[in-house]
Amino acid sequence: MSLIQRIDALLPQTQCGKCGHGGCLPYAKGIATGEDINKCPPGGTETLGALANLLQVPVIALDTSRGSAPAQVAFIREAECIGCTKCIQACPVDAILGAAKQMHSVIVDECTGCDLCVAPCPVDCIELRPLPAGVTVAIVGGLATSEVQRQARSLKRDRARRRFENRSARLARQVALRESRRPVAVVATPAPAAAPSDPVQAALARVKAQKAANADAQLKQAKIAAAMSRAQWSKTLRAYTTPPTLEQFERLHALDAEARQAEAHLASLLRGQP
Repeated sequence: MSLIQRIDALLPQTQCGKCGHGGCLPYAKGIATGEDINKCPPGGTETLGALANLLQVPVIALDTSRGSAPAQVAFIREAECIGCTKCIQACPVDAILGAAKQMHSVIVDECTGCDLCVAPCPVDCIELRPLPAGVTVAIVGGLATSEVQRQARSLKRDRARRRFENRSARLARQVALRESRRPVAVVATPAPAAAPSDPVQAALARVKAQKAANADAQLKQAKIAAAMSRAQWSKTLRAYTTPPTLEQFERLHALDAEARQAEAHLASLLRGQP
């Protein structure tokens, strides 16, 4: 293996970006050209020591300003999910199942705990939970205490690397396909306009179509507003003390009223559907 590949093999393959790069391999390339070896929170002191040993450089303190990365997995509260697919787009290893306007779910054994799916969620329905005992192998450093565990972790890291590479290749193919299908600008001879059969009926049809489009747009906006307002109430409730102070209680009451108003508006639009 090349030096870059040997460095990459020591990294945890969470693809979390906490090192400042878009994945573990770009960071490995940076280290090979002289970048500091202490920028990987998921690798921890174990990876730090392994890199120092490989490169024959002194061990330096882990850069704690880049955050922590405990053994964790993402969890989606499915009842609150609005199916926006933003978390699917953010996951670097395709560990989230779902489709547009359908609830999403995390594949626990494929999740690397990178937390990249949390921030994009517009309704704050994703949380990180401790790694379930006995369910999967920890991908982060410092937790393998036997040769069997180290081998299992190495296999999982290799799998995470392959999933990341496969996803990157798929996205590149999709971009290339879109580019190849982009139409070439051609000046075409305009076709003769068809004579309107009935101007009044045509106008009525246009008005009806516009009303239907407006109703669909209003319903979509109402669904998003109701979900986000209730998510904001839940998020604020978790952040406050128990029991809440008077000021906190008043804020919660106001958020609850906003959520109820948004839900009532959504219900009225749903009742008006044919």
